[in-house]
Amino acid sequence: MKPIKAAVLGCGDRGNVYAGYALLHPEEMEIVAVADIDAVALKTTGDKYGIPDTLRFKDVDEFLAADVKCDTVINATMDGAHYYTAKKLIERGYDQLLEKPIVNNAEELEELKDLAEEKGVSLIVCHVLRYTPFYKYIKTLLNAGEIGRIFTMEMNEHVELVHFADSFVRGKWADERECGSGLLLQKCSHDLDLMCWLNNFTKPKAVSSFGSRAYFIPENAPEGATEFCYNCPNGKTCLYCAQKIHLDLDWFYFQTWRGIGKPLDEITREEKEEFLKTSDYGRCVYTLRRDLVDRQTVSVAFKDGSVCLFTVVGGCSSGGRFIHIVGSKGEISGKLEENKIKISRTVRKDGGFEKTTEIVDLSDKIPENSKHSNGDMSLMREYVRFLCGDRSSISLTTIDDSVSGHTCVYAAEKSRKEGKTVELEL
Repeated sequence: MKPIKAAVLGCGDRGNVYAGYALLHPEEMEIVAVADIDAVALKTTGDKYGIPDTLRFKDVDEFLAADVKCDTVINATMDGAHYYTAKKLIERGYDQLLEKPIVNNAEELEELKDLAEEKGVSLIVCHVLRYTPFYKYIKTLLNAGEIGRIFTMEMNEHVELVHFADSFVRGKWADERECGSGLLLQKCSHDLDLMCWLNNFTKPKAVSSFGSRAYFIPENAPEGATEFCYNCPNGKTCLYCAQKIHLDLDWFYFQTWRGIGKPLDEITREEKEEFLKTSDYGRCVYTLRRDLVDRQTVSVAFKDGSVCLFTVVGGCSSGGRFIHIVGSKGEISGKLEENKIKISRTVRKDGGFEKTTEIVDLSDKIPENSKHSNGDMSLMREYVRFLCGDRSSISLTTIDDSVSGHTCVYAAEKSRKEGKTVELEL
């Protein structure tokens, strides 16, 4: 087959991760155009894929004006730009792979869904965790009825302290007013999507949620804390010291240093030191005036009587996603990062009962240094096949099957803010 021709709208980390499939499998996909409002990101990505200047664009409008011929657009713009960019692309008839979250409200979600159907284009969402060997195997077990009907599902996400601080306290997803979505939609739309996808034998009917920002607040700052970390007396003991995290360890460099406005490999340590003296990435995590919660729980009641619970906690000593599903014939449990699934059953044997346990180890299916437990590249592989007519994937679904998870997020935020259970109409 001829390689799929793709354009990339949004040349940040996620856009480059998805586009990277073309470097690994040039026989399957080719990047033919790039667009980004950031001139440095645009140049870096354009050079990486050998894109001529005539096919490098500063925004979606410039891209559309050029009438670029391609099979799909990878839309990896920031959350707040999804509605505008996705709508423009749909109206022009482009198939689209859209980074999550789709949009930040139910009205715009319904509009995009209906518009995609009207225009006859595919709008596929980057629910990358569906494509990991871990969750894909669990879905296969559930579809086969291995543990019967789902009674309950408990899911937890622990966000490691440096990741949480860099992205959701100091970083570009730290404030709902600025980025257009709260923690639950930005970080955990994966998880609510998984909940509804794994349990899509039924539909959610009611949601309740509690959450708050209770740790990353001024009252919890260590004694003597200053506005910026570079001159703070707690620099050698604070877990969130910006100099330790960003200068010494250089964690999350791909987003931290983007604000300097130079290619990452050209930035000097001296420039980084000066940047941290004025940037939010160098500020005290306890005194930053941001509004995202640092812990939240979501309870979802489904129409068939099953009840599912999700909890997210930011600032944990180690990150990870956990799941435990109880069914009428058994249980499934495990941790994504360990890539091992435990299947427990009670069966009748010799006139009595016997408890059985099976451990399925999927570690050998995870390539070294893969992102999202190999979900990113698995998504791209199945998406390319989808564009070529293959409809066999259990993970890849139309926009219709992405609505439930996002609707639960919207309802959870309404419940948390207004203190009431929210009934759904799905």
